[in-house]
Amino acid sequence: MTTTPSRTPATDVTPAGTGTARLLAAVAVTLAPVLFAVANLLIPYDTNGSSKEIARDIAAHQGVTELAAWLWTVGTVLFLPGIVAVGLLATARSPRLGLWGAALFGTGLVAIGTTPSLDTVALGAYAKGVRQEDVVRMADGVNGLPVVGGPILYFVVAHVVGAILLGVALLRGRAIPAWAAWLLILSMPINAAAYLTGLAPLTAASFLMLAIGCGYAGLTFTRHGTGWTRTA
Repeated sequence: MTTTPSRTPATDVTPAGTGTARLLAAVAVTLAPVLFAVANLLIPYDTNGSSKEIARDIAAHQGVTELAAWLWTVGTVLFLPGIVAVGLLATARSPRLGLWGAALFGTGLVAIGTTPSLDTVALGAYAKGVRQEDVVRMADGVNGLPVVGGPILYFVVAHVVGAILLGVALLRGRAIPAWAAWLLILSMPINAAAYLTGLAPLTAASFLMLAIGCGYAGLTFTRHGTGWTRTA
């Protein structure tokens, strides 16, 4: 028995509970980027600001910073299983592009998750009475560590290239509308450029583009599964 991908959704018997799992994955991969967008709009500092400026703004808006940190955390937890579903769908349509796209995007998220969140580090320091100038020195020291800079650089490259490959795989396989696939393709290059230039509205818009592209992929996944069919 072999397993082959099919562009035409198979009409097979869905095991009990599978439909619920597909729906949850689709909701997760759509909701997570929306949470990222909201978190990005909430953070009180410019993403291209200096450590001194960021530490000052966090000190003045600690409650909002903590809320944004929670949204990032919940969004990341939701997005990881969701991107697996999108990756399976893309791989069924275009094995090499889909697999590489999912692997890069997923490992990029894991890599950035291994680095300390300076938002939460600063909040913890302020809660213990650490002076702002000491928080700045600590942030500069942490950012200068190769064990931090390396994963961040990998994340930047991996999540941009990963999104492009996933979008192209879904576009070539006609798994989602072409315009939705292009939103996915363009979302993370725009995200990286907007983050580096400190354009918060554009960064949020790029996450919404990701939500739409992944949302359509999730809808296809919910309705038809991956599209893989079993043949004797």
